[in-house]
Amino acid sequence: MKTLIRSLLITSLLVGMTVISLRADNYLKNADMKEGFAGWHGDANAAFLKPDGTEGADGDADVTPVIKMSLGGESRSVYQDIETRDKPITMHVKVEVFASSDFKRSSHADDYNTTWKPGSIWYWSAIALPNIDFWIRGGSTGYFYKLMNLKPGAWTTVDGRFENLPQDLDRSIDFCIPAGKGAIYLKNPVAEP
Repeated sequence: MKTLIRSLLITSLLVGMTVISLRADNYLKNADMKEGFAGWHGDANAAFLKPDGTEGADGDADVTPVIKMSLGGESRSVYQDIETRDKPITMHVKVEVFASSDFKRSSHADDYNTTWKPGSIWYWSAIALPNIDFWIRGGSTGYFYKLMNLKPGAWTTVDGRFENLPQDLDRSIDFCIPAGKGAIYLKNPVAEP
């Protein structure tokens, strides 16, 4: 009887720990890019990046699967629509970003509609186009932003913790770039409560 009770207690603890650990899972699907571009939408595609910052191919030694966003004549984004059944009022979104050596954002004032500063977090009622190298945008009934400038040829972690959000069932998590030239590569995206 003691063995049965001990087994049930251990099983209950393990199930409880599993439920707790599932709550912290990444809302984003295919974050490791092992399924190519599956689950992602927008102006990007799957690619493979070598440690020296040049593109490689699947099967090459030491390549990392990434999302590639090429800059052009207008702002672009890659995104996922996520379902947040637990309706969190906080959201932690993080991604590693690499700017190609020829990266340069547009210098035309008409390509932007805000003058927000790099490193800042903003909550806004509309889609904004900040004069920044890269930004995270999330939301549905209101938007939250994390802004960052980049150093070409280097990885930068963009990390935003957003609080007091509307309790939306569905949200979009967007990774955005301005008009310009060059490319941005993304790896290890995370969106969690």
